[in-house]
Amino acid sequence: MRYPDGGGLTPAARAKRERVRLEAAGLFAAGMSPPAVARELRVSRKSACVWDKAWRTAGAEALESKGPGGQRCRLSDAQVERLEAALDAATHLRAKMQTYGRPTNIRISISVVSMPR
Repeated sequence: MRYPDGGGLTPAARAKRERVRLEAAGLFAAGMSPPAVARELRVSRKSACVWDKAWRTAGAEALESKGPGGQRCRLSDAQVERLEAALDAATHLRAKMQTYGRPTNIRISISVVSMPR
């Protein structure tokens, strides 16, 4: 899968971002303003303001990582395997077509049908 952890960040990348947020908490506690924290940590002012508000509301714990974002995968293990096989087959087909100098525009359509509960 492209993002086996359920999100776009690896656990190491999430930990790195969490360290930055917790460093920001220390700077807020030292009296630094959000724009100054943004400059110091080289993050956006918007992020620094959001972190400051969270820190003021719930302390440094509010800036700790909450794990991977996004929704939990709703596909069964069998469905994930079928999807991976289809994507691998399309990649293989594209590589084969490039070998013979053929056009390589391959489109994959995935339809999701939801049933009322």
